[in-house]
Amino acid sequence: MSTAVPEQLERASTRSAASEVAHNSGLLSVSAGVVGVVSYICTLLMANALSSQEYSNLAAAQMLLGIVGIVSSALVPLPLSHAVATNAAGSAGRRDGLAFALTVSVAAGIVAAGTTGAVVSAFGSPVLALVAALTAFVLFVVAAPLGWLQGELRFVRYAAASIAEVLVRLGFSVLVIALAWGATGAVLGFALGALVILAVPRSFYRDITWRPQVLRDRWRWSETGDIALTLCIVTVLTGADVVVMSFLDGGTDAAAGFQALSTIAKGPIYVAAGTVLVAFPLLRRAGADRESILVSALRSFGLLAIAACVVIATVPAPVVELVLPEKFHPSIALLPWLAGAGLGYAVLTVLATILLALRAYRRCQLGLIAATVLLPAGMAVGWSVGGVPGVAVGTAAASLASAAVLAIIAFPLLPRSTRRLALQGLLAGAVLSLLLLVAGLVPPLWILVVLMTGFGILAGQRRSSAPETEREAEPARPVRRGLRAPERFRPTRSGLLGFIVVACVAFGARAVGLARGFELWVDEMLYARLGYSVSLGEIPNLPDGPFMLHPPGYFLLEGAVISVFGISGDNLDLVLQLRWLNAVLGAVSVGLAFLLVRAVANTPAAWITAVVLTLEPFVLRNNSRVFLETFGMAVMLAGLLVLVSLMQRNAPRYRVPRLAVAGLLLGFAVLTKDVFVLGAVAPILIAALWRRTLAVRDSLTVVAAALVPYTVYLLVLGFNGLLDTWLWAKGSGVRRAIGLEQSTGFNAEGAPGILGRVLDQIGQFGSSYLLLALAPLTGLLLCFSANAARRLLGLVALMFGLFGLYSAAFGTLEEQYGYPVLVAGVLSTAVYAVELVERRPSWRTPVILFAAALTALTAVFGLRAMVTVDNGFVQARNWANANLPADARVSVTNSTGELAFESDSRFGVWPSAPLLEANDANYVLTQDHPTSMGYGYAQPAMLEWLETNAQPVFSAEGPTNGNTVIWQIDDETRRSGAAENIGFPSATYETER
Repeated sequence: MSTAVPEQLERASTRSAASEVAHNSGLLSVSAGVVGVVSYICTLLMANALSSQEYSNLAAAQMLLGIVGIVSSALVPLPLSHAVATNAAGSAGRRDGLAFALTVSVAAGIVAAGTTGAVVSAFGSPVLALVAALTAFVLFVVAAPLGWLQGELRFVRYAAASIAEVLVRLGFSVLVIALAWGATGAVLGFALGALVILAVPRSFYRDITWRPQVLRDRWRWSETGDIALTLCIVTVLTGADVVVMSFLDGGTDAAAGFQALSTIAKGPIYVAAGTVLVAFPLLRRAGADRESILVSALRSFGLLAIAACVVIATVPAPVVELVLPEKFHPSIALLPWLAGAGLGYAVLTVLATILLALRAYRRCQLGLIAATVLLPAGMAVGWSVGGVPGVAVGTAAASLASAAVLAIIAFPLLPRSTRRLALQGLLAGAVLSLLLLVAGLVPPLWILVVLMTGFGILAGQRRSSAPETEREAEPARPVRRGLRAPERFRPTRSGLLGFIVVACVAFGARAVGLARGFELWVDEMLYARLGYSVSLGEIPNLPDGPFMLHPPGYFLLEGAVISVFGISGDNLDLVLQLRWLNAVLGAVSVGLAFLLVRAVANTPAAWITAVVLTLEPFVLRNNSRVFLETFGMAVMLAGLLVLVSLMQRNAPRYRVPRLAVAGLLLGFAVLTKDVFVLGAVAPILIAALWRRTLAVRDSLTVVAAALVPYTVYLLVLGFNGLLDTWLWAKGSGVRRAIGLEQSTGFNAEGAPGILGRVLDQIGQFGSSYLLLALAPLTGLLLCFSANAARRLLGLVALMFGLFGLYSAAFGTLEEQYGYPVLVAGVLSTAVYAVELVERRPSWRTPVILFAAALTALTAVFGLRAMVTVDNGFVQARNWANANLPADARVSVTNSTGELAFESDSRFGVWPSAPLLEANDANYVLTQDHPTSMGYGYAQPAMLEWLETNAQPVFSAEGPTNGNTVIWQIDDETRRSGAAENIGFPSATYETER
């Protein structure tokens, strides 16, 4: 009996090996890509913050540490992963392997530290040399925990540790910039980040013992040497083109462009890294089903690597130009060749590591010998024939040829289905290439196709991971009486992977039209100013005094971002940079909505919710502007997710702290904008009374915690003697909200009616209006659900929906107020659709058809919003900077223009002919939509007079403002208009602040 159980577990473990590859290789590939991107951001930060000499020292030190990292990762992790994978925890074999790895790490780390420090001292300060030596030693020490994680197949923790390492380095880079620590501080960030990897389970440390006798085992040295030598050669080959180019044509823009693009084009190598990290320890396990592991590994690698290669090869030039300095733009034509080279390098890496895992050292050596001949030859021939472009072509041909040679050498050891997999991969790559080339004619469409392709591949890998086999393979764990065995964390089970995919896709959708697709709004500049005042250590204020209409939650976040990233500029510059903050917050909101619907309904409904919120045009519009609601909704959804998760699991442990966390998040939503009290506090109170949705004690705990942020805010105001100002501002705000004052919004006197506005914008926001209408209805229906968590979401949607209805009928309804109503409507509609199908299975088909139609409708409107150019103010400023003389005098005609051009002395507020004459102004900036509807400083009559008597010198059209025009008026026409008193300013002249 005692032997049968281990044998059964071993068979189950073997059966699950292929699913481990499919399940984790994509995750590790993504994490490697994230690490590369964040590392690149760190480099950019340092390049912009350090002097040329400091950055030169840093670059040299980084190059040396990169070599140290390569050697350490080749020398320790893979051999150790073999020892860990083939020996049980606590066994002599595992302890021997761990002792050998740590001894080698420490010894090699001491040598690396001395060598690195000596080299750095030749060009840097003694302190920099000391820090570089310390970092080199740390890089060797942390190699052992990484190998242990691989052998234990803890790939989620491995990915998390790698990302945490680089994030710590990024955060420390910001600190280095703030404290001016220079290159020394930046190098120290490498060491601090690497120390994060030491946070591994205690079982790693329990197996550490002092066993010097293992150093006498020749087979250990032989195996370590074979693996290290092979991986070092592969690494040198994959990076040789960048180094060689420095010698062939160093210092020129063409060479630098080649090197920059070559780094980008090595994306498939990240895929290779993710594949080999999973496959090597699995192939080295005793009794491993090598054929199924190899088939799964090669299928996973082929899908991701070919897709990455095709994406890089077909990327439209305008997309590359967004991240590449202008002087390197001529090199973009090399990208397809460099992408082919990246694919060849990736195949070389995967096959070499597989041969190592299979102990086919001779075959691996023959393949690498061929590669060391072909790659230098390809570069040399390419350079002699075509210079830098020739090197790109030669490198691509040589790397693919090297990969083909190694594939032929390895073919007898690979599964029979390898040839079929290769043909399928090439066919899929050809189809994807054709699709992306067509989509590349419209760059936003190309981005969307890429995002959908990535989502499809990851979803396919998840399906191929055979969860039922994984559950069988879970080893039995001893369970104490009264205690539950801890569950193994899986990103797909927890929804983490889905959240990451959704948030990344949502951010990509927002990034497409961020700078050019959404017209400037006056509130954006006011909110940006308020955030800037916070960055100066002040209470949020405008030139006319402290700002109390809205609480400071979002302004605090803005101030922190402005301080950390050193954002500066005039009102318009601040807005354009802070919009990226809201794009990130909006993407996170979509991910949180996905998790929320997944928790209370099901996964298909969650994916539909994510797609709708990703592409919904009104949501895109709010997330792409510096509005308060995006941040408020993000923290509110986070609070609801914590609370709903607690309600669903009814976990007794840490219940009160979790309730407090939910309350604090909900309270911070209210601290962002008071209206969120309707979704963050009111439903929690009602839930205690309505059908026992929440226990009274839980409800009071959440509400008490929610009061904390606003209470702190009021205490700060009281300490500064500003409570009277706050009371006046809030009184005015409440009167506006309930309709006692109608100075703005659709119900204000002279404003266009809401029905007419809806009809005018039905072609832009048709799906938005439908979702707004569904919010109160589906919210009300959900309030009668048998599931308490669903009832809570129903109360949230009902509160927001009723607020929207009241505002439309009696209150001050402004367009951005609809954002929380719409998001709540999407959530309640998705959850109620699941509820309806569960209650009435016969309605399943109509519900699915409605969901498909709504999603398609939303996608149509959303794609249109993403590709529409709507940035008249930005275009007007660019034209004015390039064409207007220094002594020009230009009048703006609304508050948005006033704030946008406030720092330009040529612009002023003179919205009538007499004011133009008095200020000797010959130019007028107008936007015909708001002016014709009665908004702004100028009367519609003034616009009609300009159209008849002035000459348009600039014009830009967009759906928000219509035609944005700069008019030029000659002196005689201006005097004539002044005599006729044309365009008497509106009653709101210089009051729209």
